[in-house]
Amino acid sequence: MSDESLVPGRRPPIEVTSRAAQVTLYEDRAEVVRRARARLPAGISWVLVSGVTVLLDDASLVAGGRPGGGAGQGPESIRVVAARVLRRAVTIGPEEVRAAELDVQAAERRRDQAERALKRAQAAEERGATLGERWIAALERGPRGVREEGAQWRAAWQAIARAHTRALDEQGACRAELERAEHDLGRAQLRLVQVRTAEPRYEAAVEVQVEAAEAVEAELELRYRTPCALWRPEHLARLVPRSEGAPEGQGPGQGHDLVIRTLATVWQRTGEEWRDVVCRCSTARPSQGSTAPLLTDDVLYLRRKSEEERRTVTVEARDEVVAAAALERGARAVDEMPGVDDGGEPLVFEVGRPVSLPSDGQPVRLEVAEVALPCEVDLTAYPERSPAAYLRATALLVGKTPLLAGPVTVARGSELVGRGKLGFVAPGESFELGCGVDDGLRVRRRVDERRDTQALTGTQRIERTVTLYLGNMSGSPRRLTVVERVPVSEIGDVEVEVVSAGGAQVDADGFARFQVTVGPQKTAELVLVYRISAASKVQLAL
Repeated sequence: MSDESLVPGRRPPIEVTSRAAQVTLYEDRAEVVRRARARLPAGISWVLVSGVTVLLDDASLVAGGRPGGGAGQGPESIRVVAARVLRRAVTIGPEEVRAAELDVQAAERRRDQAERALKRAQAAEERGATLGERWIAALERGPRGVREEGAQWRAAWQAIARAHTRALDEQGACRAELERAEHDLGRAQLRLVQVRTAEPRYEAAVEVQVEAAEAVEAELELRYRTPCALWRPEHLARLVPRSEGAPEGQGPGQGHDLVIRTLATVWQRTGEEWRDVVCRCSTARPSQGSTAPLLTDDVLYLRRKSEEERRTVTVEARDEVVAAAALERGARAVDEMPGVDDGGEPLVFEVGRPVSLPSDGQPVRLEVAEVALPCEVDLTAYPERSPAAYLRATALLVGKTPLLAGPVTVARGSELVGRGKLGFVAPGESFELGCGVDDGLRVRRRVDERRDTQALTGTQRIERTVTLYLGNMSGSPRRLTVVERVPVSEIGDVEVEVVSAGGAQVDADGFARFQVTVGPQKTAELVLVYRISAASKVQLAL
């Protein structure tokens, strides 16, 4: 690429190759630090640094330099004056096409020679077989019992057999040579097709103008950003019991540790070689705007309700997500939880050892953090969503590093039990994590509904009876929490009344929680009854 940067009266640039020393990955790009060494003469010179990607963001390029060593060389002995990115398209020239054509012709000649050699070997083998048949026929017609003639016949047969064996061996060698020649010919023809139809290959380099007070060995550093590289957090959570032999699901008395290993899943397709680099993963967003946007006018208009809208109120059921910064149960170390994913401050996770990241677009997982937390373990069931009971671990995150949101692979001991999702967990916040299904418990749900309307007032009533059947098929008792939902009204014309809670605790969000213990090889039944009442003008779409 040096020919693109030459101007009359200027010395040719010094061409050097750089290597990636450090990579900082963001959610949609990467910042790369590359270093190169060059021997600079006194005065101003240009250095052409290769190895960078063509996707390099020109505006983010920052070049620097310092002496590479030696006595009496201070930082002021060299100065970077300017830097720019050069790109070019490399096309296949006619000389390369001609070379590919010559390779095809040579492969064809070799294939023809192998075919002729194989035909000669086949003719020699056929000649040996014919001589053997004639020898047998002549032996049958010759006189018998003469010892001197028998020795001559035996020597002739041995000569014919040796010649026939050599012909067979040569025929096998010729077949192998023909196969190799045909394989080489196919590769040469494919190479010729690729050369004739090849698209231009794009290359990039950074040209740096450096001023040196004296001849010096310098180390140049390039810092820039590039797309086609990113990272995402992923976790591996392992539930480890402290005491062996205690049955699972017996609550916090058993004692467990939740070991969470945070992994950075990295992808890169920049075209660069990142070998033995210092890798860092950051939650910062350098592409995000730093200035608050201006607000425009938000105009509200009035509209009269129609007669039908004033007479009728339509009520529909919908699922409402209850947002909570922390769990109602479990310990808390702080009163308020941050509301952003990274706690309001960019986080940086550094891999503990140099790594190599190939430019193939395939994921590479790197371990960036690990924490072991004491946790409480219990069983919980949501019969409306699943007939199984799930093991749930509740832990308090200690330390200064939060857990980022991402997929989590869950294991109990040495066995993988499934995959799930982990939300953002701030330091000092309690969180819960599902740890798989308890195969010894089953839950079945049945809903009975009765509707009626008052004759005089027109009041509508819907009474629902939810019956839950629990079965413990294991040989040990199981204590679990069963969660059922009760509708919550948002308007005064609709009332919801819990007729019979069946021992459950119903909170303001409509969640009814049963605390129940099921003995070994036993069953249990839970009943929840609630009533929905609505005025006559309400149209219930339930």
